[in-house]
Amino acid sequence: MKRQIAGILTGLLVCSAFLAGCGKNEATQAVKESVETEKEGNGESTEAEGKDQDKKSDAEETDGSTEESSGEDQAPEVVLDKIGILLPEERSDMNGSLERAELKSRLEENGYDAALYFAKEDADTQISQIRELLQDENLKALVISPVDPYSLSDVLQEASDQSIPVIDYDDLIMDTDKIKYYVTFNTRAIGNEIGKNIVKQAELDKVREDRGCRTIEFLMGSLDDDASLFLFNGIMEVLGEYVEDGTLVCRSGRTTFDQNGIADENTADAMTQLNSVISEFYSLEKTPDIICTASDAFALAAMDILENEEIYPGDENWPLITGLNADTDAVKSVAEGKMGFTVMMDRRDLAEACATLVDTYLKGDDVEVSNYSQYDNGVKIIGTVTCDGKLIDKDNYQILVDNGFYLAEMIAPEASPTQIPEASPTLTPEVSPAPEEVSPTPAAEVTGVPEASLAPDNKKTTDGKNAAPASGDGPEITTEEVPSVKEEHL
Repeated sequence: MKRQIAGILTGLLVCSAFLAGCGKNEATQAVKESVETEKEGNGESTEAEGKDQDKKSDAEETDGSTEESSGEDQAPEVVLDKIGILLPEERSDMNGSLERAELKSRLEENGYDAALYFAKEDADTQISQIRELLQDENLKALVISPVDPYSLSDVLQEASDQSIPVIDYDDLIMDTDKIKYYVTFNTRAIGNEIGKNIVKQAELDKVREDRGCRTIEFLMGSLDDDASLFLFNGIMEVLGEYVEDGTLVCRSGRTTFDQNGIADENTADAMTQLNSVISEFYSLEKTPDIICTASDAFALAAMDILENEEIYPGDENWPLITGLNADTDAVKSVAEGKMGFTVMMDRRDLAEACATLVDTYLKGDDVEVSNYSQYDNGVKIIGTVTCDGKLIDKDNYQILVDNGFYLAEMIAPEASPTQIPEASPTLTPEVSPAPEEVSPTPAAEVTGVPEASLAPDNKKTTDGKNAAPASGDGPEITTEEVPSVKEEHL
């Protein structure tokens, strides 16, 4: 009995010990779960939640990099090297508009910020614009076409002090050595071409052979403009020999630039001078044989003067008129045969040459200079890049359409005024109804006369109207009997 009781107690002890172990395991698991919950509260995540958070972090990093990249895209606009371009005015003509577009686009293609300034033909405004640009830390060069070539010495010294190179553009800046290079048209060579074409169109060599002569007058550019001086010199390099031997005669005697230059290229002054010359030296002919001008505006004004004198295109004494610039109205006049020719000075060529020079210089490469001797500004002979012109006449004016400068309708000849005078004189006399109305009346009166005498005997019948009764007996008499009767009397 005692042994049974002892066995039961032992079993109870074993069971209690087993149950105690089970409770400990459950407590341990509960502790583990509570620790994990605490970790969640402290920001620690489970594996799944860690993955989600990683995705979120990646997204945030992506957003950040996008913002940084957008910032990087805008950065080059801020740090672009700036080229200041200072022009006297914002020209509204086709040549000026194309020039500005070409300058800006060429420089931007080369990676520069091209800043254009227009001075409205005011020298003080241009100086202020230069000083404003000199305050820009991104400024790398200045391109200046001067309003007043003599007013920039001080401000260009300031540019030099900041090591900003200056490129002179179109018109020569005077009295300073702070210019690196000059870009302009080769007006001397253009003058040569004008002279050669005058010789050709006026047939001066043939006139010389025939010991004849032609008269000529000049209307040149502004006296303070070197380009105008070079143009005239180029013309006279060709025409001078014809003036010297008398083949060309300038009756006014204005054969030097000082005598025929027009201050500020003022068209009204040019008209006044030409009117004065014509009235004093060409009172009979009303015009010289050749009018050589330095601008299309002068050429068109000359045509107005001649038409006021009742001299019109197509007349025998209509002169050879030359222009310069190939403006729209001038090209039309060339196409219509009113003007002999003009010269195209395509400012796109000038803009391209300037942009190339700036880029070449700033990159440290050698600039290809056209002329090292001709362009002296009083202090320094400036290395110059030059552009050529293109002579435009009736045979080739369409090239201005082919090269994209003009649209065809802009320079197409108008319903030629030469046709109007041709039509009107022919119509006026023909329309006269008088001859047509008179013709039937003699026909009615002479109804029977042709049967009596077909041709020469008409005069005989008129002479023999006094013998009308005798001839009344002979309506059957033929023309063969008339001479026989006369022979009998003879």
